[in-house]
Amino acid sequence: MLIVAMLVLVLAGWVAFLEYRHQGLARSFGVLMTGRGGADLEATLMDYVARMDQVEQVARAVDERSGRIEARQPYLLQHIGVVRFNPFPDKGGDQSFVVALLDDHADGVVLSGLHSRSDSRVYAKPVARGQSNYTLTGEEKEAIARAMGPRA
Repeated sequence: MLIVAMLVLVLAGWVAFLEYRHQGLARSFGVLMTGRGGADLEATLMDYVARMDQVEQVARAVDERSGRIEARQPYLLQHIGVVRFNPFPDKGGDQSFVVALLDDHADGVVLSGLHSRSDSRVYAKPVARGQSNYTLTGEEKEAIARAMGPRA
């Protein structure tokens, strides 16, 4: 009987210890679930999941938009070549110019501005694949070459 009483006493102590540990864990769990501002952990996690869904949608939209921009980029005017020159060597300085505005396919326009003492004239010639249906001057060809030349 003494052995049974000792065994009951040891088991009662063990149950008390487990109850004490359970209460501590229950308090910690309660603090964890109620969080700082009174919001529980589940609501906080659901809020984060909703935010992540929004971020994913925004990232997908940005990715689609950047894809459209990259597809259009070769067709945007992005190469510029400028040549200044003097068409009348006996008069004035390098006031005349040629500007080539081209895309990645060497398509675009060449603008030529001729300056003289009495007037200034501006001409435009379409350019396709680095060539034009109109005769190009040496300066216009040089401006196209500068526009499409190697990049630093």
